[in-house]
Amino acid sequence: MTTSSRMQTAWATRGAFLKRAPWVWAILGSLIAWVLIGVVTQRFSFGSLTINATAASFLAFVALGQMLVITGGGGGIDLSVPFVITLSAYWSSGVMNGSDSRLVTGIAVALGLGLVVGLTNATVIIGLGMPPIVGTLAVGFLADSAVNVYASHATQGAPSPALADFVRGTFLGVPRLVEIAVLLTIAVALGMRWLVRGRQLVAVGQGEQAARLSGVPVGVIRAGTYLASSVLAGFAGLALAGYNNSAFLNMGRPYQLASIGAVVLGGSLIAGGRSTAVGTAGGALFLTLVLTLMQSSKLDIGIQNVGEGILIIAVLLVAGGGSGGEARRGRLRRGRQGPAVPAATGDPVGPSPQGAQT
Repeated sequence: MTTSSRMQTAWATRGAFLKRAPWVWAILGSLIAWVLIGVVTQRFSFGSLTINATAASFLAFVALGQMLVITGGGGGIDLSVPFVITLSAYWSSGVMNGSDSRLVTGIAVALGLGLVVGLTNATVIIGLGMPPIVGTLAVGFLADSAVNVYASHATQGAPSPALADFVRGTFLGVPRLVEIAVLLTIAVALGMRWLVRGRQLVAVGQGEQAARLSGVPVGVIRAGTYLASSVLAGFAGLALAGYNNSAFLNMGRPYQLASIGAVVLGGSLIAGGRSTAVGTAGGALFLTLVLTLMQSSKLDIGIQNVGEGILIIAVLLVAGGGSGGEARRGRLRRGRQGPAVPAATGDPVGPSPQGAQT
């Protein structure tokens, strides 16, 4: 084999690996950003990575739920998450009011509010047929109104001291929030790969009609993603309140676009049908490190916001173009192959729930 042939083979192998593991880019970008932070601050420290990983954990909680919604396809996206974060943080803090005896009640309130918002999202989108962007934004505005009403009629409470100690604490030298984010990422990744519902979700995102003909309950699957997204956003709000020892209005605002950016940065298709939990968590870490890098460079806050927005928009444009290209190539292939055989008389159209790959 000549040198040129070996190089071509190596490039082809690397391209195939990156296609199977798109999360590599998010991890690599995070490492580069961490090194650049050390260069700017002239202080390399593993502690700085740990601090940023802790901050990224909040985004990872929200982004993993967002990933499930996006994976289901059909233009799925959850724009209500920032309002759920603020609502759960504010209301659970008011319920706990600085008392450990009300910790369980506060947790139930935070997760329960997420469940209610998720059910409402599923109802207006799946039941009433409203577009996901419009539906989740409208429900989010209702949640935001609930926060404002609650804040104007109730004294601001405080999270339980036990909750604050837990989310700020460490286990075996690693922040607990980072450990929870890692465990959640592993659970979602394994669920998407090995559980029937996880494979069905991927199948729905790859082809709704094909999945429906294969017997997949499309409506139930997509409704479940909105429930999971809102509950995880409620959990993030609870954790944020404990970590900051308070709740405040617009607490969840930074997580709206960032949660979407983390998903597509990690290698998930914005059109649905392909996702990676590891990449989503890596995308959350990368966005957090980029923000820290801009802050370390002493850039004006306005420039930081513009820079972060441009980065997220650029990623969304690239991801949207890629997914659109894949969709067009898929339509061309189907056109050359001729019409598909109906599932009742032949092989199922598209991936079956058991054969879908993440």
